[in-house]
Amino acid sequence: MGTEPKAWYVNFFGDDYLNIYRHTLTADRTEKEVAFTERKLELDAGARVLDLCCGPGRHSVILAKHGYKVTALDLSQPYLELARRAAAEGKVAFDTVSADMREIPFDDYFDVVINMYSSFGYLESETEDLRVLESIARSLKPGGRLLLDMLNREWAVANYIQNDWHADPDGTLYVEHRALDLASSRMRVRFIIVGPDGERRDSIGHDIRLYTLTEMTRLLEGVGLAGVEACGGFDGEPYGIGSRRMVLCARKHA
Repeated sequence: MGTEPKAWYVNFFGDDYLNIYRHTLTADRTEKEVAFTERKLELDAGARVLDLCCGPGRHSVILAKHGYKVTALDLSQPYLELARRAAAEGKVAFDTVSADMREIPFDDYFDVVINMYSSFGYLESETEDLRVLESIARSLKPGGRLLLDMLNREWAVANYIQNDWHADPDGTLYVEHRALDLASSRMRVRFIIVGPDGERRDSIGHDIRLYTLTEMTRLLEGVGLAGVEACGGFDGEPYGIGSRRMVLCARKHA
């Protein structure tokens, strides 16, 4: 019998992802995102914060430096190891947890959950995405808050470009092919990577469900996360069609 192929999100998050997006995931950007989170959610000293889908821990390290009790959760063991190294280099400590975002192993525990850089919508159906929101709601204390950073569907449709590329300083070329399916509201992205020596290879890429503000409000309120508010991004600009990001804040019923 053949082995069933793993979902793209099991295999994609490795060196390719970090190299492809390194030019956007800068230290300045991370500092701005954390500052916005602290201000918008009015974080109290010592608050328990879950960095859901933490990746290599870029937010977890800064949040820990600011005195919060951070738990960094990810499905990727290599990324959790990078997060632990980043904590050691930053001379901070936080817990790391290997788990699926649909099965957060905490109940009524966190003051805040953050989910950054379009880490919501990865799964195969709205039903599975709803399981994530249910898991988040269970993990939050009554009155706890969620910050969800998503690509704005309205912006993505209005600014759709099928093919794009960028190059690293070492000459590595990343060619990005996007396929936007309006019927399913999914953006499927594939990458071709051409090294400085001209060697070409295909990367796995990703497949993300893009949600509207209306859809997300319905889903969040359905799991007991109320007071949904949308910002256009981490500069605090108003949400609108011209906003690339859709940063959502909500609160669990007390």
